[in-house]
Amino acid sequence: MRFGIFNKFGALNSQPVFEAFERGLKQLGLEYQSHNVNADVAVIWSQVWAGRMQGNQQVWQYFRSTHRSVIVLEVGLLDRGKTWKVGVNGTGSTAYWGQGVDANRVTQLGLVLTTWRETGRNIVIATQRSDSEQWRDQPDANTWVADTVKQVQARSNRPIILRTHPRQRVAPPPGCTYQVPQKLANSYDDFDFDQCLQDAWAVINWNSGPGVQAAMAGVPVFVGAGSLAAPVGNLDLSQIEKPVRPDRANWLVDIAHTEWTVNELATGHPIKRLLPGL
Repeated sequence: MRFGIFNKFGALNSQPVFEAFERGLKQLGLEYQSHNVNADVAVIWSQVWAGRMQGNQQVWQYFRSTHRSVIVLEVGLLDRGKTWKVGVNGTGSTAYWGQGVDANRVTQLGLVLTTWRETGRNIVIATQRSDSEQWRDQPDANTWVADTVKQVQARSNRPIILRTHPRQRVAPPPGCTYQVPQKLANSYDDFDFDQCLQDAWAVINWNSGPGVQAAMAGVPVFVGAGSLAAPVGNLDLSQIEKPVRPDRANWLVDIAHTEWTVNELATGHPIKRLLPGL
């Protein structure tokens, strides 16, 4: 099995991750080449088709149209800057994340679930990049936000906070408080999302990181079926005042196997777990 490493289309912080991935392939005795479109499997950075990553869209479409798998590396959220997503054919619930789980991994990563919250004043709408494959088949961001606000206001009198993605502003509809993300000091690319959870009754997010972050923090989430938070979330906005709060223990174990450190990647273990899905 040959791997094509498309590392020229990665973000500035991607190189150590690509290098660790290549070391892992060596450990497993697997062949790889840079930017080989004839490889059996492509390895790309992110599914945001913009900036340095724009070239990945053509790679993604070519490999998937020819029924070949694409491993997607991406910034993680469990320990941002230290753990990285590694999935097959996506970064959401439809991706393949590997065979088998280790229940001890939750403890090893220091992951903790906050008890489900049953109070809170605000409903937070957290948007995401619309130039991403994750947003495929969705309306433009302004339309989605306006429609979401309309649905919420028809069912709840709670204040609505619009929390936009740091790199994509959305016009706030009437009745929303607009919150601009603030970058955390001494971080490469981390923001203060936790701040808007402090008095949140629920978080609405289609299928990106805020859904998982909120669910781990004990805030009920309303997400799309493609979200990694879908197994513990709500899919129907009509239940905004009566969100489900299911057990999350097994879900957290699964989430712990979606991200890996560069040292773990270099051993080849995370890659070996993916091989049955390629």
